[in-house]
Amino acid sequence: MGGLVAMTSNNYDVMIIGTGPAGLTAALYGVRLGLKVVVFGNIPGGNTNMIKSLDNYPGFPDGISGTQFGIQAFQQAEQQGAAFPMTRLQQFNCDAGLFNGTDAKDQKYTSECAIIATGRTPRRLKVPNAGLKGIHFCSLCDGPLYRGRNAILAVIGSDNTAGQHALTLARIADKVLLVSRNNVFQMDASLTNRISGQKNISLLPGTEVIDYEGGRAIEGIVVRDQHAEKKVIAVDGIFLVIGWQTNIKLLQISVDTTPAGYLKTDNKLMTSYPGLFAAGDVRDSDMYQVLTACADGARAAKYCAEFLEEK
Repeated sequence: MGGLVAMTSNNYDVMIIGTGPAGLTAALYGVRLGLKVVVFGNIPGGNTNMIKSLDNYPGFPDGISGTQFGIQAFQQAEQQGAAFPMTRLQQFNCDAGLFNGTDAKDQKYTSECAIIATGRTPRRLKVPNAGLKGIHFCSLCDGPLYRGRNAILAVIGSDNTAGQHALTLARIADKVLLVSRNNVFQMDASLTNRISGQKNISLLPGTEVIDYEGGRAIEGIVVRDQHAEKKVIAVDGIFLVIGWQTNIKLLQISVDTTPAGYLKTDNKLMTSYPGLFAAGDVRDSDMYQVLTACADGARAAKYCAEFLEEK
């Protein structure tokens, strides 16, 4: 590649930050495109480890656990030749046209191109029993786990996204409770009308969830209503829709983001900083799924290779 500098042991064509679906796919495609690739992160699969059964990814008719999916994607990229130090970066910046990274072992790395695939972290309720099983963040991913179980599910949230989750789950569960501490739901009128037409969705505005009930798994939610009265509502599962936080604190490079903190990219997935690409859930997009993250990773690797050829 025309723009490459002489390689040292820790000098790579591309640094990929993140070992979720986007980062692992970018690694796989990068090495197959002839790039020298290093990937930082210590949890193969990233947020896929929160998915009990990934049922909407083509090629797995019986589903696959998110953990197993991540392990297999990691093994495939490693077998192709991507380097995995299995550590996180502590510092990441760019100087004189080279991206520089320092890992937790104080090892230093450089590259002429980088892909940010650090994903996002779901916001959780800060309640005493927050660690119980049965707390989910994706109705498309985990909703089908409750099919045929006569389930009562709670969606905690107030905006359009929460409403969409409620509609998705209404096709699966016997009953869906849409719970918000706000007195008025922040949804579009058309979405509110659709929800009102669903007989198995109940709206609970002005209701704050203050704890979860259960032994090892969710059995109910403890709420405080508009009259400051506490009660327990029996549910089989909870879907939290109270926002996400992108994992971009590591970036010491000024880049354009949305008000919500997602990285803005052009049609080739490059950020506002030349040579810095973004893929997966950290990027501003209209869909956040394992499949779309993988597609982002493949495209980012392709455009990294083009960027290096043109340097």
